[in-house]
Amino acid sequence: MAKSTFSKKAATPEQLLAKLKAQGLITASSVEDDEALRYLRFVGGYRLKGYWYHLLNPTTKAFPSGFCFSQIVERYEFDRELRSITASAIEPLEISIRCAIANHLSLSHSPHWFLDVQTVFKPVSNWGAGQLINKIEQETRRSKDKAFVAHYHAHHEDPYLPPSWSVSECVTFGLWSRTYSILRNPQDKKSIAMKFGIDQADAFASWIHAITVLRNTVAHNGRLLGNTLSIQPSNSKNLNIRFSDNKSFYASATVINVLLTSTGLPQQWKLQLQSLFAKYPNIEISELGFSPNWHTQTGW
Repeated sequence: MAKSTFSKKAATPEQLLAKLKAQGLITASSVEDDEALRYLRFVGGYRLKGYWYHLLNPTTKAFPSGFCFSQIVERYEFDRELRSITASAIEPLEISIRCAIANHLSLSHSPHWFLDVQTVFKPVSNWGAGQLINKIEQETRRSKDKAFVAHYHAHHEDPYLPPSWSVSECVTFGLWSRTYSILRNPQDKKSIAMKFGIDQADAFASWIHAITVLRNTVAHNGRLLGNTLSIQPSNSKNLNIRFSDNKSFYASATVINVLLTSTGLPQQWKLQLQSLFAKYPNIEISELGFSPNWHTQTGW
């Protein structure tokens, strides 16, 4: 494919709004014009485009008849609130998963299990124990002023890193997903997964990987509505959970609900979703992979 020189010029919010109106977008009053300009100025046309582009006529690039800017705002605000409640749901789950991994490995091996490379980890070429330890070293150095890290180094010099329960408070959720994936002993994997009621280690690995990617998506303000997620959680035979579209938001949302429920800790994920969907009745939740009776499906 031949490449060309990029020549597109930047447009002001006023110019962009005029272009959208020429494509059939409606703003019913000067008040809506002002609202549209605020969104174009402080959210950005390129970001908002993700909420309207799929609706355009592929040939004429025209909006559907009667389509208003307020509908773009509704889609954008729905997605923003969905990201917010998703982040809130993942937060306690992140803590639960890292706690389960760290506690099991500390009790089964030692508080410094991550330094016992030959016993705990299997050799892999793409991302292994060496990278894991290097990451722990980096994150622990960044956290050197935290009281629990400083206390360890003030009183101990061997091992040179703090124990697992201390390191857990320093490293990212993504590290735990990768840690689980390279554990050598299948029994370690199964024991950790069973804490959440999952008897398939491979399925559990795919679930926490999917949650890690979703967490990063919402943390960086990625769009969820009408979007396909890059990582798909596996079906679960023992829980009788089968997804028609494993890359849908619904699949990851179900995984979150199952894992949160398994902890027995307070959570309102299902209720928050129901409340959000009720608040925005014009949003087609099928764009997220949800069916009308989603709340009665297995996993909910």
